Amino acid sequence: MEPIKIKLEDFKLENFINYYEDNIEELISEYNEQRKEINLVDKDYMDVISSDEEYENLKDANDYKEVLLDEEYALHFIIGKTYEGQEKIELLDGMKYNLKHYLDDLYEDNDTIKDIGDLNLDLDHFIGLLFDYDNNELSISVTNYEHGCEVSKPRMEEIEETGDVEDKIKELLERFMI
Repeated sequence: MEPIKIKLEDFKLENFINYYEDNIEELISEYNEQRKEINLVDKDYMDVISSDEEYENLKDANDYKEVLLDEEYALHFIIGKTYEGQEKIELLDGMKYNLKHYLDDLYEDNDTIKDIGDLNLDLDHFIGLLFDYDNNELSISVTNYEHGCEVSKPRMEEIEETGDVEDKIKELLERFMI
């Protein structure tokens, strides 16, 4: 998926952040060590900031918006996870999609995704969205996100090919577009 470019005034960022905070716990509840808040990303090195000190003053959606507008950090949101053995994905809105229940080129049901593109299908990765702000424009791109399990530093990789998942991600984002 090519990064979505949109004027900030055309996207309800605070509403998206509040929606995220209301739903993220259910999506990644079994990952105790996982940072459930929004992640800050150093724009120069594209590293996920793991120091708690950087997050101390971030209390609500407006605080995160201000950090983004200062253009020092990008914001990263976990919006999905994969289930390796069961070959399915779950998104932030609670929808689960099967990855192997199709016959030839026909889907067996509406909850099936045939192609996930370059998204990783293993237990150490999440599907993420990276929000960057530059030149009065919000850029939203999809990432593979490896949380590191407290053994290593979290890592993310921007990806372009998301297969059928692209439509589901766009549907999620369209809820917050004006």
